[in-house]
Amino acid sequence: MAGVSEGPKTGSAPARVSMAGSFDRRQVRGEGPAEPPPALPLELGFIAGQGLSPQSLMSAVKAAPLGVRPLDALLNEGILHEDAYYGALARHLGCDYYRGDPPFAAGFDAVRGLRCGVAPLEERSRSARAVIAPSARSVSRLIEMTSSGRLHPASFAVTSPQRFASLVRMQRGEAILAEALGRLPPSLTARTGMSLAQIAAAGLLAAAALALGIANVRLLAASLAAGCWLTFLASIVLRSMAAVANGATVRPLLLSDDELPIYTVVAALYRESEVIADLIKAFDAFDYPKSKLDIKLVVERRDRETLSRILALRLPARYEVIVAPPGEPSTKPRALNIALASARGDCLAVYDAEDAPAPGQLRRAASRFAHERDVDCLQARLAVRNTKDSWLSALFAIEYAVLFDLINPGLSALDLPVALGGTSNHFRVDSLIAVGGWDEWNVAEDADLGVRLARYGYKVGSLQSDTSEEAPHELGNWFGQRVRWQKGWIQTFIVHSRKPVAFVSDLGARRAAAAAILIFGSVMSALFWPAFALDTLWRAVSARSGELSAAREATDVFVYILALAGIWAIVIPAMVAARQRRFAFSMKSLALLPVYYVLVSAAAWTAIVDLVLRPHYWAKTAHGRSPRAVVAPGLRRPAAPASPAE
Repeated sequence: MAGVSEGPKTGSAPARVSMAGSFDRRQVRGEGPAEPPPALPLELGFIAGQGLSPQSLMSAVKAAPLGVRPLDALLNEGILHEDAYYGALARHLGCDYYRGDPPFAAGFDAVRGLRCGVAPLEERSRSARAVIAPSARSVSRLIEMTSSGRLHPASFAVTSPQRFASLVRMQRGEAILAEALGRLPPSLTARTGMSLAQIAAAGLLAAAALALGIANVRLLAASLAAGCWLTFLASIVLRSMAAVANGATVRPLLLSDDELPIYTVVAALYRESEVIADLIKAFDAFDYPKSKLDIKLVVERRDRETLSRILALRLPARYEVIVAPPGEPSTKPRALNIALASARGDCLAVYDAEDAPAPGQLRRAASRFAHERDVDCLQARLAVRNTKDSWLSALFAIEYAVLFDLINPGLSALDLPVALGGTSNHFRVDSLIAVGGWDEWNVAEDADLGVRLARYGYKVGSLQSDTSEEAPHELGNWFGQRVRWQKGWIQTFIVHSRKPVAFVSDLGARRAAAAAILIFGSVMSALFWPAFALDTLWRAVSARSGELSAAREATDVFVYILALAGIWAIVIPAMVAARQRRFAFSMKSLALLPVYYVLVSAAAWTAIVDLVLRPHYWAKTAHGRSPRAVVAPGLRRPAAPASPAE
């Protein structure tokens, strides 16, 4: 029968399970008797003496943190390979090992099957009626039922939980997507674009502006300028308040291994074959019990190169490779929602492919969640490691330092909404599910989720832990990423302005104003600051050409003060953040800042066109492009795990 391997009868001795997932029938000398001691759990007893001595297995049992099944610990640590262990289990039980054939029965409930690990099979002669993927806590029960005769080995097949999940997603992808996607109400997703009310309001504003322009062009220009100036002023005030507030450093007592919860780590990967090995090294370096890690790598089915590279690494059971079923939209938040549907952890962290988080970041975040019950999300600090690749990456690094070291912590300290970064976000899983997860139609899902968390009454805090990132240092790569960000921020503004009364009611007047300034002000500043700068220069030049009216002089003074305040709000925080990060902030950097922000403005205008033509297109940022082999600060390169026989 294709796809199902038949094992030897019950009682045959399974071979040693190695890190590579193969079996070595050689006995290890000096390892004692083949029979397991009475205290060895039933799910481990049948492999004792086959390359893994009873003593080594008992040591693993005693070393497992509280609340962790010894089998889970051995699988997650990589001491046992999942496929190899469950193949040995099938041989021990005398049943078949299921590899995908025959397929699941037509009426199989995929979502329920994923949760319970059991699925009926299509009826065929000489085949099992069902497949079982027992979790660690269920293996001993399965062995007891089979050995007592209550369950006949010919009636079922066994497979590993990860293989089972992969086959369910492959054969029942539509049902899985229906469960994972579409959690948000239509009013809170970017799928539909502007509502009829928003289109009508925009049309009325345009008509009013046209009428005013026909009646008095100067009055129209003055009105538009006043609107921009007030928006800039509000953004400057919010940015300055956040930079000054900053927030206190919070260092809670770290939890012990026994106290730590299961932590789900998610990375959505697409065309990341060049950096996947480094990402795995960074994840392996976590100062966190491997038996309590649930790491999900989500790969698009069409991305065969990345998938092949991951499979070649033969990762231990703490890693689950999820092949996302094809469909639209093809975005990162869609992949994250697919992973969220099967998250086993109490907490969840999101990382990008090029990330190298500090080894202690998960433990620190879990400790914060344990000690601060009112915090539902934590944003770690993002730090650029390739600052010397180009002037773009150098200024990008300073921009990130300002945002993640000053602005976001300050917004959290002021209890104001925070637009999350797209990586190193840590969540309570229950809270993340309660707000609907990510909007798969929004290409700035992080900013949108930050605002939505605030609207639902959840608190976002700042985590004093760094994640090292590679910044795009080539203009094309940088520009494409920035266009996507600006497009997503426009989408976020559209979504949260559909029902302004509900928006203010959810947040309260103060926090609603801050959220509007944060999102709308950032977009408007990017679009119009070059015009504002030119207007300021024109006023300064024209003021010398003749006498000015009192109204013009007062307006000029306001504009000059606002311009100086804007420079202060950009340059001073940049200097402070650069100094804290020990980045060079020279006169060259200062001179290039206007050029950098002109490019940001060009990206914002391009984003408007992109939003109209292809609203949900995800411009992929290429990673692994840095010419320098830079090791992220604090990243420990883990030693290769030892074979059980060593």
